[in-house]
Amino acid sequence: MMQLISCRIEGLPGFASLELLDLSSVTALIGPNGAGKSSLLRALHLALAILSEATLCDEMPKHDAWERFVRGTLRFRRADAQPFQRFREHLGETFEELEVDIECDRGKFVLRRIRNGERSLEFTGTPETRAKLTQAEAAVAQVQTRLKDAQQAAKTVPPNQRAQAQGKVTELATSLEQHEQVLVRAQVVTASASGSQEPLTLDRADVDAFWSDCAFPMPVYIPPRQSPEIAIPALINELMNLKKGRKPAHSDYLGATARLSHLLQSDVDVSDVGGKESLHINGVNYKHASSGTETTLAFFALTRLGQPDALVLWDEPENGLHPTRRSRLLALMFADPRQYLLATHASEMAPVFSPHGRVFRCNSVYEESDAGVRLSVHAVAGRRDAFSALEALGVHPARTLFTANVAIWIEGPTELVFYRHWLGHRLTDHGLQEGFHYTYMQYGGALISYLEAADEGCVESTFDLLSLCRHPVILLDSDLRSDPGEHPPSSFLKPGAVRLLSQVEKLNSARPSAALLEWTAGRELENYLPARALLHAVRSVWRDASKYAAVLTEAACTVSQYGSFYEHFGSHLIAEEVTSVDKRDTSKSLPKGRTVWGPPNKVEMMRAALATPSLQESELRWDCVDHLSRLESFVVAKCSLE
Repeated sequence: MMQLISCRIEGLPGFASLELLDLSSVTALIGPNGAGKSSLLRALHLALAILSEATLCDEMPKHDAWERFVRGTLRFRRADAQPFQRFREHLGETFEELEVDIECDRGKFVLRRIRNGERSLEFTGTPETRAKLTQAEAAVAQVQTRLKDAQQAAKTVPPNQRAQAQGKVTELATSLEQHEQVLVRAQVVTASASGSQEPLTLDRADVDAFWSDCAFPMPVYIPPRQSPEIAIPALINELMNLKKGRKPAHSDYLGATARLSHLLQSDVDVSDVGGKESLHINGVNYKHASSGTETTLAFFALTRLGQPDALVLWDEPENGLHPTRRSRLLALMFADPRQYLLATHASEMAPVFSPHGRVFRCNSVYEESDAGVRLSVHAVAGRRDAFSALEALGVHPARTLFTANVAIWIEGPTELVFYRHWLGHRLTDHGLQEGFHYTYMQYGGALISYLEAADEGCVESTFDLLSLCRHPVILLDSDLRSDPGEHPPSSFLKPGAVRLLSQVEKLNSARPSAALLEWTAGRELENYLPARALLHAVRSVWRDASKYAAVLTEAACTVSQYGSFYEHFGSHLIAEEVTSVDKRDTSKSLPKGRTVWGPPNKVEMMRAALATPSLQESELRWDCVDHLSRLESFVVAKCSLE
């Protein structure tokens, strides 16, 4: 059986160029409405219908103008080497792959060239169509009959009319010779073979027989909203014959009904009562089943009874089918020896991650320069393309998979408390829910070195962010001690963060706005908080704070953009002699309360700071409001609820 492995089509309306390479046993075309999926299916159907005519040149098969192309190159492969019956001296003894060029012009087609490896045969000149051949043959036969009648009449006419009768015979003989010359020319095909300088003269009948020998796959086109044109009664009859047969046949029956039951998710049986065969689903006649069930039955019939050398071109096979049946139908297609080319909007019918399937994404772009729509096709190759294909099919994680559209990666619980407080309010106003539309993930400080955000795949010993969520946000502390000025981020961010930033930039160049990485405008998250919030936090978590009310002021909690609050506040307490002796080194003094207001208790400090009475977002420092706005815009854009 021949399998189509690639095609190149030129001159199809809307497409500047069109090439499908490495076609599989099941190939899916995906994309929005108007992207040219149906046009492509119909153009391929036309090309295969031309080949099924098994003739060098003829009138085009019935088609619509929008599916006609100018030139098509189709490449086929066989599982085993097939011997050539004709033209072996030009194309070799056997073939495993064949490439055919088709030209279409003014309602006619010509099979212009066939290639087998490095050897090819090109048909030159302008061959006659079969209609012209038929006309020439009919004209010769008609003149031959008239000449025979004239010759017979010339023998019986009176002597005075013989000259006139003989003239008629001569006229018809001349006409017959002219028509025979036309027929001979129509029956001769000129060609050229690769590696040969001499032109070839071939018999048209041999050439047409050669195309028939090639046995190209027959096209079966299934339009949208229509079941395959395979009668369900034929399936019932086959199952009934197996059921009545001997033990091996009955085993085949049990296997077939088991597969059909799995496909329909129901019990299936056939019966013959009073000579009337019927199929029952859960004890009910299939005629009372849903349209989706009838479509499934018809497809099962196609896979068992259809023409074995067919190439099935199916437009929107998902219509009327439950998602579980779509997946099972796709599995049946993979198990079927026939080849399938689908135009679909359903993710279940697009095998983007299957090693045995192939997916192409169709796009349409309005070209203002020529006031038209330009169509294109791109192969889905690799993980990035696969996810893009699913996104084009409308696979929206929060709605389809019940997982977040955006994962916000933060260092730890302190950041969780801060962003949940400020960002949560903003996103709630858009109707977004944490844990559904977006979620927070913790990477744990220095462990950022083990994060990876590369579409091409993850590196060994790293955590692959994109396998968890296609739109990550990565937030980190800058850890700056001073203003970086014009220095690039690579000069002050940690190596792991620099690597992630590079990956995010690369990611966004391929998929604009796919990811976001930001660092704090100050040294760390606490720098965003106003002094009064930090003071409120100290007073809230430190039980002895009231003893030192005189030194616990907003000035004591006012930290610079690149300073550390905990270092600054600790130095202040030491200066005010609010200290205790360091047990490990009695010559040193340590600020009191450091275990409750200091780094060991950062989470509770952040919670207390955010609980400051009447604290407003506008009080946040160092452009934190703009930072929150960027985060909000990114998350909302990826959820696209509107």
